[in-house]
Amino acid sequence: LEQTAKSEMLTLASPFRSRTVILLGKEKEGIPVPLLRLVDRCVEIPQLGVVRSLNVHVSGAISIWEYTRQQLLASGSGWTT
Repeated sequence: LEQTAKSEMLTLASPFRSRTVILLGKEKEGIPVPLLRLVDRCVEIPQLGVVRSLNVHVSGAISIWEYTRQQLLASGSGWTT
């Protein structure tokens, strides 16, 4: 979860794989470049306005919720949005 030149919007990105690692960086520094080189893709949370930043714990919670939502829908558990 990082804002990069190639990051995809969380709402438009392809679905999370069932086995996914969500990597979160530090509040101000973000994810270190050596770790960014290891990820399959970067996603970011779409935001409106001038400030394009959320606290890392908020971003993590939103990402985990989206992962969970996708897994519930894919499982056919009858859960709906």
